[in-house]
Amino acid sequence: MKPEELFDPETMPEDLQWVITHYRLQPNDPVFLLIAWHWNRVKACEDTVKLAIVELRSILDARVEALADAADTVTGVNTMLAEVQAVLEEKPAQLAKQLDAELKQPIADAVSQLQALEKSLAPLARNFQTAQRRQLLAALLIGVTLGVLSSIIVLLA
Repeated sequence: MKPEELFDPETMPEDLQWVITHYRLQPNDPVFLLIAWHWNRVKACEDTVKLAIVELRSILDARVEALADAADTVTGVNTMLAEVQAVLEEKPAQLAKQLDAELKQPIADAVSQLQALEKSLAPLARNFQTAQRRQLLAALLIGVTLGVLSSIIVLLA
């Protein structure tokens, strides 16, 4: 601002123009100079505050956008976590089916091998039972024979 504009009462707001006209202040009056100086300082301060408000709004707008993006990201993560949870809830059933499918053939093979082993060991088991019976019968006969011999020896003696 030029110094000539400082002394021009038309550059001041209506409130200050009213004070100047009401008290009939002249541009060479020190009170007029003080009012003009004060008005210029307030106007400069208002400009600074307006500039700061504009900067603050732009910063806040950027932060609001960042927060909105973060909220969208969190929402996306929540939906993905829900999908993962649904998949994990279905996983035990799938694993059971997969385990059943994978183990069905080996278990069937093992069962068939056990049945074949049982069939092949059946005659051997019968032979073993027969041998056990023969051993038991032989032990019985030996016991009876020894008993009879002992009784004959006791009677003769």
